[in-house]
Amino acid sequence: PPPPPPPPHASATRPTRLRALPEQADEEPAREPAMKAVILMGGKGLRLRPLTYRRSKAIVPILSRPFLATQLDLLRRAGVDEVVVAVASVTARVERAFGDGGDHGVSLTYSAEGHPRGTGGALGKIRTQLTEPFLCLNGDVLTDLPVADLVETHRAAGALLTFSLAPVPDASAYGRVETAPGPTPEAPLRVTGFSEKPPAPGPGEINAGVYAMSPALLDLIPRGKEVSLEHEVFPAAIASGGPVAAYRHDGYFRDIGTPARYHQAHRDALDGRIRIPGAPAPNPGGVIVEPEASIHPEAQLRGPSFVGPGAQVRAGARIGPYAVLGKRVTVEAEAQVEDSVLWADVRVSEEARVQRSILGLGSFVGPGARVADAVLGDRSTVAGFSRLPHRP
Repeated sequence: PPPPPPPPHASATRPTRLRALPEQADEEPAREPAMKAVILMGGKGLRLRPLTYRRSKAIVPILSRPFLATQLDLLRRAGVDEVVVAVASVTARVERAFGDGGDHGVSLTYSAEGHPRGTGGALGKIRTQLTEPFLCLNGDVLTDLPVADLVETHRAAGALLTFSLAPVPDASAYGRVETAPGPTPEAPLRVTGFSEKPPAPGPGEINAGVYAMSPALLDLIPRGKEVSLEHEVFPAAIASGGPVAAYRHDGYFRDIGTPARYHQAHRDALDGRIRIPGAPAPNPGGVIVEPEASIHPEAQLRGPSFVGPGAQVRAGARIGPYAVLGKRVTVEAEAQVEDSVLWADVRVSEEARVQRSILGLGSFVGPGARVADAVLGDRSTVAGFSRLPHRP
């Protein structure tokens, strides 16, 4: 039987009381047949700065795990066992985090652009490795899309390219996809038009950043040039008259490429809308507590929240709701963290308060300080009793 729920205002000292319940087994078994996948992470992450000023989006954490781990897990559960990550340059941090992919159940290799090639040029650079139909993912897409179903749609349509679609209330920030029914009720949707970031706001179905592609699509990518999939290759594929299909996904989709969307992705994860690989289930109070976290019995934890490995929460501290404490975060006595994402090694001092904010690696909030609606880069310091932003 499950353990009794803790009191709503406090956590317990013994890990058996607050340790998370065991993770459920993967719900989606691997299905035939495996395909190679390419993940496009060659951008500079400009929209997500200052969080990506010193790191690739591949290692930006979701809860306390690198973001790329979520995409590798999505592919592995669909039977993909070979993944190429196209990056601007292979950094030591990415290599240390993922290596050859063995810990994530895939064979992982890297393709460094050397000079800017665009999303299309990054694919063109490795065209000799893509001799069979393959999958392609944008490097900032968090989704639970059933990849095997996308592959089946691509094969059924005999398509040059198959988009995954997601409905959004405003398509103007994405690539809007226009579709029409197939020749029979059972046939996949046909793509009739594509517009990247259309000027007119309004609801629509957008490119969800996961594609199935046939090698013939690479013939539309000029060699040795900087080429955009969205602005050049996709419109050319539709204009070519070759079959371009679409798979409609009604599940979870979020582009984490801005601080606001990245922050919302954590709220979604805490609400259970998206599964984060390796993250345990919440305890009966709605708080996910990783092993080795230390929580004082007089601390107050409100779910949904996440307390990462090695985090320390002192007496009288108030955590949550929607608080994410990364690895080795320290929240001192009488401090408060609410609706915020704190990366590894952040320290929030006595009687300080952090609300609706994201704090980068190793940041420090001094005693009595107030931080609200802020995004701080790595190793930022907020002096004691400061106000950010200042509100008289």
